Amino acid sequence: MTRLAAVLCVLAVPTAADLSCRLTDSTCLTDCAKTSVRFSIDASQFVAPQDPSDPPRRQVSDVTMGDRRFNAQAIMMDGGIVGFHRDAGETARALMIVQADGSTRLTLEPENQTLIGTCITTD
Repeated sequence: MTRLAAVLCVLAVPTAADLSCRLTDSTCLTDCAKTSVRFSIDASQFVAPQDPSDPPRRQVSDVTMGDRRFNAQAIMMDGGIVGFHRDAGETARALMIVQADGSTRLTLEPENQTLIGTCITTD
């Protein structure tokens, strides 16, 4: 019976979603360069552990930003909000949040740059 409950729990969670985003610098007014960001969110990574003594799981998102590829901490919040966070110390930090309507904001450090745009689900 426990196995059946576990299977039903996993089936109730949406599968992975691939997002494709087009962003521009928030300070740009005309002829703005576009930045392409693609990442995936696997909702099954966010399922609560079956045993409370299980170690915490890391939720990972594969990100492509322009010609760079990296892994980041996946974010999934109530209301359909998703995103990722990457902290590579002083050399690179990124926080991207995508609202349920597809509007998005990406903050890059140490560049102190904010990009805004939209994302669509491509799965």
